[in-house]
Amino acid sequence: MRYRAVMRHIIPLIGLLCAAANLHAGDALYVNANIHTMDPSRPRGQSLLVRDGRIAAINPDPDDPALKADGLERIDLMGRTVLPGLIDAHGHLQGLGAFGIGRLDLSAARSFSDVVGAVRDRVARAKPGEWILGGRWDHESWPEKNLPTHAAISSISPDNPVWLRRVDGHAGIANAAAMKLAGITRTTPAPAGGEIIRDHAGEPTGVLVDNAMGLLDKALPDLSDATADQLLKAQEMCFSVGLTSVHDMGVSPREVAVYRQLEAEGKLKLRVYALVPSFYAMRYFEENGLYQGERLTVRAAKAYMDGAMGSRGAWMLEPYSDRPTDDAGKPYTGLAVSEPAFIGDLAAHALHRGYQVCVHAIGDRANREVLDAFERAAAESTRDTSATLGSSRFRIEHAQLLSPSDVPRFAALGVIASMQPTHCTSDMRWVDDRVGAERARGAYAWASLLRSGAIIAGGSDFPVESHNPFLGLYAAVTRRNLEGQPDGGWRPEQRVTREEALRMFTLSAAYAAFMEGTIGSLAPGKQADFIIIDRDIMNCDDAAIPHTRVLRTVVAGETVYPL
Repeated sequence: MRYRAVMRHIIPLIGLLCAAANLHAGDALYVNANIHTMDPSRPRGQSLLVRDGRIAAINPDPDDPALKADGLERIDLMGRTVLPGLIDAHGHLQGLGAFGIGRLDLSAARSFSDVVGAVRDRVARAKPGEWILGGRWDHESWPEKNLPTHAAISSISPDNPVWLRRVDGHAGIANAAAMKLAGITRTTPAPAGGEIIRDHAGEPTGVLVDNAMGLLDKALPDLSDATADQLLKAQEMCFSVGLTSVHDMGVSPREVAVYRQLEAEGKLKLRVYALVPSFYAMRYFEENGLYQGERLTVRAAKAYMDGAMGSRGAWMLEPYSDRPTDDAGKPYTGLAVSEPAFIGDLAAHALHRGYQVCVHAIGDRANREVLDAFERAAAESTRDTSATLGSSRFRIEHAQLLSPSDVPRFAALGVIASMQPTHCTSDMRWVDDRVGAERARGAYAWASLLRSGAIIAGGSDFPVESHNPFLGLYAAVTRRNLEGQPDGGWRPEQRVTREEALRMFTLSAAYAAFMEGTIGSLAPGKQADFIIIDRDIMNCDDAAIPHTRVLRTVVAGETVYPL
């Protein structure tokens, strides 16, 4: 009798222990939540069940005896807001990590003197001959708004080569020591698609634009040993602001190998959609095919059609309003950094091999040329492949300035517009100066694209802009800077709703990476990627959105922030 009585207590206890042992580490029931699911069939929820890294249910009954009996962790969110994990459809993880671990960040410089002072401080701590690398300076934020020259930097750093990229990544300034190592002199010709800025005497000022930066890049030291540390730092930074997935632009085959090693070691928690640079892409995908891992996907190529508007390298249909002619007196319309025929060849190859093509295009001429190249490649490929532009989900990255006649072509061709809302609020200060008020009507035309039926994938282009996606959400719905200017927003007819903005950074970004079936919304069966934040961004004041704090970031059911 006594034995049976004891066993009546022990057997249920053993069952509970076994059930607990079988629980996935992230299994939990989240209750008392304010959930925006982005699932059209059930847009709101109050509770969320996670099992085995996936969403098991939205709105399960928290009082269900079965849930109480199986040892689930129960987390009371006390009314806090839950969103799907946010996705940045255009970032540069290694660059973000490099600034995170100490590369010279000049984003706070409000004059060239500030830049010189920051370089002076870094030189004082550097070894003789050590390179001083940095970036994120923006001459449009300086009172004089002129591109700098190297003399002041060269005088304070005669022995340390200096290379500082502009905020857009499409120009940089080198000092005399760096130019000497790169072999850049007054007789050095600018490569096609690039420009060496020169003074009135014909001497290089140190500023190199677009393809001319390659002359300097060849002289840079090998920094490959830092790659893994930079990627892990960037991952940490992304989690802290609610990003659970990033489309990483321009990942070399060597960097793919680093990613795969981090994934194999279980260190890669962020979902990374890696794009291989176009000059590697054809051979890379012929030799390696597509890759789909647990956290890493490699199935896309990144190409460039032009430069950036800030450095006047974007390719325009008409000359720049504030630089109508070049140094030779010819109409100046920016730079084509690739031949349109190459974009067409890459697109045709991708249609046959099954990978995606994403092309950087900022100026109206660049966007038209890419759309034309995609259209030609699709027409030629229909003879011997079933692939279409729509099924291949080709993308234009940035699409910053569009001719009105090209806006409806995105939806008609099935081309995704991958856009970064904070570019608008950073650039609106000078866009009218660059292209004039009439052409500027087609700048950052989010609403026009959406109304035409196009899909917009949202991103930031970090570290060009902040990696904080709440700044992008704010910019998309207000078209105002963080000081709330201008009143009503810059060209407010292109503002989008909060739901449209959130979709850019969730479902649409997931679609742009062929992942809408697994991430981008909170629905049963999908990956349990979500964030818990300190305010309801769908209902708070506009001005409160940028100040949103992330309280918890969860990827596949695992809490990755805070740790």
